[in-house]
Amino acid sequence: MFKQFSNAQFSRDAQWITTATGVLAISFLGLQSLLKVLYVLRLGYGLEYLGIFSATGAIAYMAMSLPSGAAGSYFGTRRAMFAGGVITMISIAITPLVEYLPTGLGLIWPLAAQVLLSSGWALFNVNLVPALMATTTPQNRSSAYALNSVLRGFGGFVGTLAGGLLPSLFVYLWGYNLATPAPYRLGLWVAAGLALFALIPLLLVEETPRLTTATQSQANVAFPVWFIGLLIFHVYFAQIGIAVCQTFCNAYMDTDLHLSPAVIGVITGAGQFAAMLAPLLAPRLTARYGNAWLLTMTTVGSVISLLPLVFVGHWLSVGIGGLGITALNAMWMPVLQVYQMELVHARWRSLAYGIISMAMSCTFASAGFFGGHIAARWGYQNLFLLSLGLCGLGVLMMWIINRWNQVLVKTPVLSGD
Repeated sequence: MFKQFSNAQFSRDAQWITTATGVLAISFLGLQSLLKVLYVLRLGYGLEYLGIFSATGAIAYMAMSLPSGAAGSYFGTRRAMFAGGVITMISIAITPLVEYLPTGLGLIWPLAAQVLLSSGWALFNVNLVPALMATTTPQNRSSAYALNSVLRGFGGFVGTLAGGLLPSLFVYLWGYNLATPAPYRLGLWVAAGLALFALIPLLLVEETPRLTTATQSQANVAFPVWFIGLLIFHVYFAQIGIAVCQTFCNAYMDTDLHLSPAVIGVITGAGQFAAMLAPLLAPRLTARYGNAWLLTMTTVGSVISLLPLVFVGHWLSVGIGGLGITALNAMWMPVLQVYQMELVHARWRSLAYGIISMAMSCTFASAGFFGGHIAARWGYQNLFLLSLGLCGLGVLMMWIINRWNQVLVKTPVLSGD
């Protein structure tokens, strides 16, 4: 399993980019992702507000996806990623300040912080994909994207476990109560401090050459409208399972199953651990079956993983289902990135991935906005059942893309790597 990684020779810049991704993942995907949900609930807000809170961040990410790609093209991907890391760090730090503001700002401040947080993450994440593309070769590209996903999963795993334990640690040290916001506030500040260390590797990355207007005009290649259009639908539906799980599984375990933060952290961390290892399988599977096949099968697996969440109301079902969804999504993501990047000319890569990122964030926005209302009125199981059906449409869309790929994309347009 590890042979393809040991044989791959990654450039120095690719290594620094991957390191920065792993460190920021501990803070963003692990610590703050878990703690902010529990923090908002401890502030006294209900599931409807939690859904709006999540949807606000997703909408902000969606709105910033195209500007983030444009910023990377104009200023350079390294500068855009660094700016995104700074904004992400500041946003995590200011979220708990809501406790010290006038009452009238109580509902607005967390939403505003979410907008800023998602904007920073969009700047970093959207430019990460073309930056890694520019620092790899066709021979080691699949391994590089898979390794980047592995470190994201490892960071999320470590951060989630730490996020589950930190509130109890602060209770032990300073006598706080887990039912109050204080221990979760301190945990979010720890996450912000850790995000600072993700900026250091980015300072060591050389800026990639930008596509000038003259260079772009030489490449008389039309934007692949049909291919990207169909891929948008696949991405939107395929991401429903992970969007609902990330938004509501922690709240489900907290409010309905009445689990402690430490147990929630362990269960969520198990999924993050699987996410850390799952991408290791991707290069070998794509070499044998192709990217499109693996995109299809990981989406089928997500549908199957939702079944325990729909039919079994137990913490074990959340653990098994969440683990499957998280691991499969971790495998799906780098495969999608390589699949899209290799079939789109360098002139259109930032724009194309910005559009794909919009589709992903639209999924999370829909899950947050509608999911909170569905869970509050009809229960979590009905929310998971709806997600299962929509995720199945993602399988159908990839089948359509596979069926008509020779018609829509007759010749893959590579960048001359």
